[in-house]
Amino acid sequence: MRKNYFAELRAVLLISAALLQGVSLYASTGEAVAETKGAAAGEVAQKKTTVKGVVTDDKGEPLIGVSIALKNSTQGTMSDMDGKYTISTDVENPTLIFSYVGYTSQTIAVGGKKEINVVLKEESHALNEVVVTAMGILRKEKSLTYATQQIKSDDLNRVQDPNVANSIEGKVSGVVITPSAGGAGGASKIILRGNKSVFGSSTPLIVVDGVPMTNNTRGQMSDLATMTSSGVGEGSDPLSMINPDDIESINVLKGANAAALYGSAAANGVVMITTKRGKEGKLAINFSSNLTFDTPLLTPKIQNIYGAAVTSSSIGDMLAVDSWGDKVSSRSADNLVINVPLDGNQFGTDRTHEVYLRNSASDDLDDFYRTGLTANNSIALSGGTDKIQTYFSFGNSHAKGMIESNSYNRNSFAFRQSYEFFKRLHFDVSMNYVQTVTRNRPGGGTTGNPIYHMYMMPRNIDIGYYRNNYAIDGTWNSNVRSIYVLDQGKYVLTPTRVGLSGPMQNWAYMEARQNNPYWLMNQNRNKVKEDRFYGTIT
Repeated sequence: MRKNYFAELRAVLLISAALLQGVSLYASTGEAVAETKGAAAGEVAQKKTTVKGVVTDDKGEPLIGVSIALKNSTQGTMSDMDGKYTISTDVENPTLIFSYVGYTSQTIAVGGKKEINVVLKEESHALNEVVVTAMGILRKEKSLTYATQQIKSDDLNRVQDPNVANSIEGKVSGVVITPSAGGAGGASKIILRGNKSVFGSSTPLIVVDGVPMTNNTRGQMSDLATMTSSGVGEGSDPLSMINPDDIESINVLKGANAAALYGSAAANGVVMITTKRGKEGKLAINFSSNLTFDTPLLTPKIQNIYGAAVTSSSIGDMLAVDSWGDKVSSRSADNLVINVPLDGNQFGTDRTHEVYLRNSASDDLDDFYRTGLTANNSIALSGGTDKIQTYFSFGNSHAKGMIESNSYNRNSFAFRQSYEFFKRLHFDVSMNYVQTVTRNRPGGGTTGNPIYHMYMMPRNIDIGYYRNNYAIDGTWNSNVRSIYVLDQGKYVLTPTRVGLSGPMQNWAYMEARQNNPYWLMNQNRNKVKEDRFYGTIT
């Protein structure tokens, strides 16, 4: 008679399990049968529910580490290397929650099933993340071979600035924005991943609705010989003329690979701006308004202890141009006005000039700077049908700079019209008109820059007096110039000086390289008006 080895092995396993669980045994025809001692243990075993299965994606690939949790409980498990899972519970009608990073979670009621296979799908919003590339082409962000980052209009307008470039600051990694030091309406510098050149351009290419735009800064200093002394005021750039409320999104393309889209002009990266367009539906009117205040974040800490040295001679008093002299407080109250001799060639011989000093100094920058104010207002109308959509907007930006008499005003109009003829013919028209007026934008460098002269002024000069008396009526001679002078019936080119009269700068130093900051702000007034029209037809 052949032995049933499988039956014997089964009996050994049952006996071992029974000994561990504390149950009684009895033998019957070569098989071992276990009988539980308590009815309570049998009832618990009957209520226990075990569910197993496999978790895969929509392509049939197993998902590793999927979280399977019992609803309203802390009990759970995870799928293994093959996507398989097993979970047991005492709940009569359990509900399982399947969740995985990047996939849509599913909640499934067991309903008496012993095996549940689950297919998880990727989250739709992650799949539909698209960016605008060259010529307005939409592509999935993960399919691009270069680094890109997108900014939505809500993020741009959360804290609005007249120059949209300043709104990018802090929102894109690797981007450094240097706001203009030329006051309201000035250009801002954009650098992606560091400077590429010392004196060359490191700014990215600006693309608006698929059209590259020249973003050169007008009035930018380029002469190294006069880089530190020039007083030329830096102008604005075309990017500062765009109304931030008209922008739908901004894509920043980083790295030299972006040059494959726009050529060598995009070697420093690309800032792609997509403007708003009309949408299908009823007429929608949007109005936005915001107000911001500006104050200097950091100013130099200027010492107020020592002033310019004063030396006396037979021809008058001499005043140094720096603060390496005696203490400001050491000068007596009856000796605060001195007479400084003037240049004989420019002002005539034996002429002196009264200079007003002080014996106590304070923080003069509080009176020099004022609180800047910027107001942005915009209204937009949008609507249309499934065939025609229209968008129109008007925006006004007005700013008063922190420097006295500096102001900026911008009016912008935008019009977008989209037509759809048949299914394969689309016609888009975009027109924009911008007018900007900038008054008294301060210059850079040293000479002609009121900020520089305010910082470098010796501390014992009475700036309070010169603030209110920055101009006087006077006479002086011009520098030597070659002019034609009539001599015996002939005009001969002769180097000479010409006598001049009229309002003259009143300052402690009557020379070209030393200027009263309040004279520069109030007398060197300028106005820059720009009109720009641009558009596209596609």
